[in-house]
Amino acid sequence: MQPISILVAVVLVAFFLWAVIKAQLAGRRKGVYYLRKSLFTPAERVFLEVLERAVPAGVRVFGKVRLEDIFGVARGLDRAERLAARNKINRKHVDFLLVKESDLAPLAGIELDDSSHEADDRRQRDAFVDSTFASAGLPLLHVPVQKAYSLAELKADLAEVLFKRPSN
Repeated sequence: MQPISILVAVVLVAFFLWAVIKAQLAGRRKGVYYLRKSLFTPAERVFLEVLERAVPAGVRVFGKVRLEDIFGVARGLDRAERLAARNKINRKHVDFLLVKESDLAPLAGIELDDSSHEADDRRQRDAFVDSTFASAGLPLLHVPVQKAYSLAELKADLAEVLFKRPSN
């Protein structure tokens, strides 16, 4: 009888240890994500306040929109080419997207350029984003980060971008 008692005790201890380890691992998984304090950086929030006042009637502002939500990949590519093209746009975003209020059709993108845009890898990323917007015929406005923005200047820049483009 003793070997059976020992075997039962070993099985119970093993089960207990397995349950403890599983609970600890589950606890770690819950701690993988945290809630960010804000969707936008302080510089983006300052710009957004002016941008929202500068957009003309009938235009809405969306923030941090993935390029894949704006652009599709052309048909006629083989599967590998389509996947490669999608992978280039699915993890990149534009800081702000202006859309028509009536149907939410994209009108223009806005990139807020801070000092990080001077790094080589960021320049390559920006060149790709610029070419993506250009190839689809969607304007992209680059605005340098500033401590304060002129409402009149931003309205003029937006008018040039929004009203010079062909209508859809």
